Amino acid sequence: LFLAVLAETSFTFAATSKNQFNIYVSGLKVGELDYTVNQKGSRYSIRAIMKSTGVVSVFAKYLFDGRAVGSLENGRYFPQKYSENSNTGKRKSNKEMAYEKGVPQLIKGEKRKSYWLAPDSQNDTIDPMTAIHALLSDQSSETPCKQNMVVYDGARRFSIRLLSSTINNQNMSCKGIFTRIGGYSKKEWAQGTQFPFELKYVAVGNIFRLERFIMTTLRGRASFVRR
Repeated sequence: LFLAVLAETSFTFAATSKNQFNIYVSGLKVGELDYTVNQKGSRYSIRAIMKSTGVVSVFAKYLFDGRAVGSLENGRYFPQKYSENSNTGKRKSNKEMAYEKGVPQLIKGEKRKSYWLAPDSQNDTIDPMTAIHALLSDQSSETPCKQNMVVYDGARRFSIRLLSSTINNQNMSCKGIFTRIGGYSKKEWAQGTQFPFELKYVAVGNIFRLERFIMTTLRGRASFVRR
């Protein structure tokens, strides 16, 4: 949508974690997000598939398949590889990035636009899939909602920052902000630079697990609801 440092992160990882969400915009189900995380020691691999469903898919087909590999060391994410394939029904896109000493290298991608940011200027950023992994992961009850990430998708740079958390018995909510930083067109800048969002969790043992992710978008209020 998301400095590659996650401030004082403290997440709980299973060897393999599968997560499924329904996607709603203004109350109408428009798609599904399925993502799987494999964790072995400090190494992680992620795959996410987001697709349109139901009546919406008849008029506006969409498919996104993203993957990332990296490591988590001392609370910091170090991505190594990222790839995405997307199909909007009107346009197909394939992109691949590899990281060398924290700097993304674009291996495969679309024809560059003049306002896109060059990869070699984006050191210490993380990729979109790693950002999704960090944002949607389980939260510690001791230090919840501390993420502060700068993300580069091969063209655009943006930040994802959680600002506050509220715990009420078995429920927790965290509020954050998505901020565009660079690589956007004049039209995109005119549409806005900051987009607030909220994460809602329920307690599972000594951690909080995400149940709902709500974000203000240009098309209305979007919600990702765990199924």
